[in-house]
Amino acid sequence: MAVEVVFFNIPHLSVGRGGEVWESQVIEYLNRSSEFKAKLITTNCCHIKDVVTSFEYKVIPLKKYFGLHLFNYNDIKNDLEEAEIVYYFNSFIGSQLPILKNIKNINKIIFGYHAKNDWNYIQRVYYRLLSYKIRNIGYHHVLTRFYYEILIKRGFNNVFIIPNFVDLSEFKRVEKDKNLIVAPGAVSREKGINTLLNIAKVKKDLTIYITGNKPSMKLPKNLKYLGKLNREEYTKLLAKSSICILPTYGEMFPITFLECLASGNLVLARDLPVLREISGGIESVDFASSDNEFIIKLENLMNILDNMYKFDTLSNKSIERAKLFDKNIILEKFKNKLLEIAKE
Repeated sequence: MAVEVVFFNIPHLSVGRGGEVWESQVIEYLNRSSEFKAKLITTNCCHIKDVVTSFEYKVIPLKKYFGLHLFNYNDIKNDLEEAEIVYYFNSFIGSQLPILKNIKNINKIIFGYHAKNDWNYIQRVYYRLLSYKIRNIGYHHVLTRFYYEILIKRGFNNVFIIPNFVDLSEFKRVEKDKNLIVAPGAVSREKGINTLLNIAKVKKDLTIYITGNKPSMKLPKNLKYLGKLNREEYTKLLAKSSICILPTYGEMFPITFLECLASGNLVLARDLPVLREISGGIESVDFASSDNEFIIKLENLMNILDNMYKFDTLSNKSIERAKLFDKNIILEKFKNKLLEIAKE
């Protein structure tokens, strides 16, 4: 019989960020195998529009009380307790409480760590206290060795690493535009838009294009907002561009990084341990900490664009690195891990 897996996340699928993309593609992959029957449950949190899926998708009401993200456990009681494995995205303060209260009725649970949960003091305190409660419960899926070592140091058991993935088939080789520099998703302070503003202030002859939700601040003329692109528009933009800038201040494993590599771009990113780990130290990726360093490193990358042989060499290194995170390879590893857990 097929292994029944329920994925449970708080944000509605229409939010369309990294976690939502991940869960959709994982469920579709599992359901193509006769070994699994997977479905998704989310709350109506952040609902943008209704979504039609190829898999069973259930939406329940979210209840917010004093900063806690709660829900009626009875709305998903049968789904969670009849499944052989529950995969819960461990984010949103309070959402763990109804599950932990009924944890003895759940067969097997995997806590997935896809979102950065230490942006502020309240989050840091809450999740540190939560770790004492859940470290000996179920399994814990992290995306990088950096976070694996953090959980191990905190006494977690049954931690495993399976990284994020990219669909290489979406990114075709096209002629590059050496003047096209993009900063995908860098539309908030957390994602580093202030760094882009400072770059634009100094490099007035340079235009940087950003995508994603509309920024809350006014942008200078040389920092152009392209809007929230559909998938085809987005992949075509990355394929045509030559440099990606990722000034984010915190990530678990951004799929954007892999997409920039898969499209053969040079990448300039904030110097974060997880981003260094993902890059594998390849020459086509450089890192910066301060705004001034971003400006200097960006000038260095732009100089490479004048040497097409060197650019092509580095572009190929980006693509080769991305191939290690090919969707089919990573999802097969995840599928096999679920089978292993189901048999334990």
